[in-house]
Amino acid sequence: MANKRVSLVRKCKTEDGSWKRFPVAMSANGRVKPDTVIADGAEQVYPVGHYELRSYSGSKLVWTVLTGGATEALAALKVARKRANAVALAGDAGVQVVLDPKRVALRDAAKKFSMAAFDRGSKEASEIYERTLEEFLTGCNKTYADELTHDDILKFHGQMRKRGLSDRTVHNRHQALRSFILTLGFTVEQVKAITGSRAPKFEKTMPEIYEPDELKTFFASLESDYDILLFDLLLTTGLRERECMHLEWADISYTHKTLQVKSKPRYAHKIKDSEEREMPLTKDLVKQLQDYRKEHPEGRLVFGKLGGMVDEPDGHLLRRLKGLVKKAGLNCGECSTCVSSEGVECGKWFLHKFRASYITALLRNGLDLRSVMALSGHADLESVMRYLRPAGGVEVQKKVNAIRWR
Repeated sequence: MANKRVSLVRKCKTEDGSWKRFPVAMSANGRVKPDTVIADGAEQVYPVGHYELRSYSGSKLVWTVLTGGATEALAALKVARKRANAVALAGDAGVQVVLDPKRVALRDAAKKFSMAAFDRGSKEASEIYERTLEEFLTGCNKTYADELTHDDILKFHGQMRKRGLSDRTVHNRHQALRSFILTLGFTVEQVKAITGSRAPKFEKTMPEIYEPDELKTFFASLESDYDILLFDLLLTTGLRERECMHLEWADISYTHKTLQVKSKPRYAHKIKDSEEREMPLTKDLVKQLQDYRKEHPEGRLVFGKLGGMVDEPDGHLLRRLKGLVKKAGLNCGECSTCVSSEGVECGKWFLHKFRASYITALLRNGLDLRSVMALSGHADLESVMRYLRPAGGVEVQKKVNAIRWR
């Protein structure tokens, strides 16, 4: 009988610096507890590490490295168990399951493709590829690459639109899928026949920014020093979410009034475009940071979990923002997110909007494009030029009113 044993473990960096594998900890509802393992009979949290599948090929023990977090690891475990059970049932029935070595198995290729991005240090890209390909393969009944047709791509588009995903998201995931298909050994013409000659269209919109009145009301509603510092820093530095998550006190120079953005190997965090940068801080923000550090002298990270109580990267900063906005009664009540969530979340409040507001403010106040590109960490001028926009709100109203029209 085929071996059906497949389990999920987490390979962690322990206190003494060594790497060890432990069984994952499961919650009562059957989900994997993030970063949590069973060590010496008790639950233990190890934030640095990754998930692996433990299985057998015959009598040989096999470890399969997974990318993504606890949710993705659980999904991979379920798929692996289904596949192992199918092979075992076929074996019990006297049917031999043979994967043709001359053909490219889609699921195996998808794992290698996502892992290659992860190995390059592109963790975010790896997660996007993994999520996109898992959704595509779940809805696609094909096993091998040579079975793919254009209908499979159109079906995937339909699945995404049925879920209510935006045209831009459909476009981005189509492009991610096309990148994967390009690695499957097809010619350019074959890829075009499968994916189509053009990606799905979407309406290009300008990056959204916060208006001064919105920011004034929002900051007036904040009660804790942690939240005031967090969102002041996002607004006046334009840090990306993961850059903010992994910001350490050692990255800040009070003397030079600067902040350094760099990779953090201990957290497996690599900065986007692999280019470190140094950013100026306002004198007000420097004072806020100094005052906050005096009150909270312990810890490595500036913004740890649970409002700074746990010195680990907080992957729920967006959730924190949404909760604060709802508590302050600032949900718009009109956007599709407000309607679909029955007022729990508002789609007009998100972290990247602070970054867009920062870049737009720099441009409106006369900084040249190359300086803004360096401060924002963009790799090209075209990305920065998206934020060139006419003034809005009260500012533009005053100028329009000052014009002598006739």
